[in-house]
Amino acid sequence: MQKDEKHILTDGWMDEVLKTPPAYTLSNDFAEKVAGKASRRFAWQQYFREFLIYLGSFIGIIAITVAMAFTWLEADWQAWREFLLNNGPLVAGINILGLFVLFADRVLLRYFFFRFSEKTAS
Repeated sequence: MQKDEKHILTDGWMDEVLKTPPAYTLSNDFAEKVAGKASRRFAWQQYFREFLIYLGSFIGIIAITVAMAFTWLEADWQAWREFLLNNGPLVAGINILGLFVLFADRVLLRYFFFRFSEKTAS
């Protein structure tokens, strides 16, 4: 019995909400704006996800190569450690530059081209 009363009450509210006009107005291009924002957000997420996949692949390839070098070629840990410590800023700079180039190529350029094509189409 109590469930029936709840349904009657909610049905009454739904009828009232659906029959009364909204107290706000939407612009004529509201749907286009929402679709544009959604497509830009989807594109950004897709491009960033692809960047992370490439980054993970490169890190995996480097890890496998280093593991093979130390296992099969019997590379000296101390020599590599000394090289990395002596040339730390150079190694870090090259890695940061490579990361930036990969990010710019896989994310920024594609996103800006997408935005440019979106603006020229409209």
